[in-house]
Amino acid sequence: MSTERNNKTMPAICNEGCNKQFEVNGFQTARLPGAIEKTYFTCPHCKHEYVAFYTDMEVRELQAKIRRVQTKLQNPRVDQTEALKQVKDIQAQIKAGMDRVRTVVEGGL
Repeated sequence: MSTERNNKTMPAICNEGCNKQFEVNGFQTARLPGAIEKTYFTCPHCKHEYVAFYTDMEVRELQAKIRRVQTKLQNPRVDQTEALKQVKDIQAQIKAGMDRVRTVVEGGL
């Protein structure tokens, strides 16, 4: 299981562990079997793990696709309405994919 960190900070309260407040100093990513990646953060006080989301190859491909469409939005010659519709559609597909992967990994819990 490998991990990597992203540098983002946000306040959080460990509501499922020690109930202490802390700063989330980025998310960690762990590779799971089946090309699944888990993105999460951990309470520094009690080490309770909070999973943000899971992705598989299909979801990561959709994430790359949405980044390409969002880049198109910076071009004034692109049909903005159509590009925004594509973004909304892809966002819905990503959410459905992440929900599907979460169900597979967590066994429907």
